[in-house]
Amino acid sequence: MKKPKVVKPFYFKDLSHEEVVEILNNDLPINLTNNEDLINRVHSRYPLISKSEISIIIKAIFQSFRDFLILGKVLNFNGLFFDTKLLFFGFNFRGHILPSLRVKVSTPPKFKGK
Repeated sequence: MKKPKVVKPFYFKDLSHEEVVEILNNDLPINLTNNEDLINRVHSRYPLISKSEISIIIKAIFQSFRDFLILGKVLNFNGLFFDTKLLFFGFNFRGHILPSLRVKVSTPPKFKGK
């Protein structure tokens, strides 16, 4: 079993983590209007839950991801996807350096074409 990575939490000049979350939520709110396909797919699997409830659940999941990333936590999706790599970097937005994430997912060898 692999050792968990030790990651230093992000620190923001003169801002607490709560203030950074508030800035992100005000300037870059999590918007699910472009993710109707995701909501429809979840609704097709769980038709007893209304689409509005599903959108609230999905939005809460994305907000939790954002909160964990700001706190410098490591999100491990290797159990869900094959060879997933999360790359963390700083993004300069309106004078603030914000933690950002890029995801790389590779295709399992048995699904790759020859």
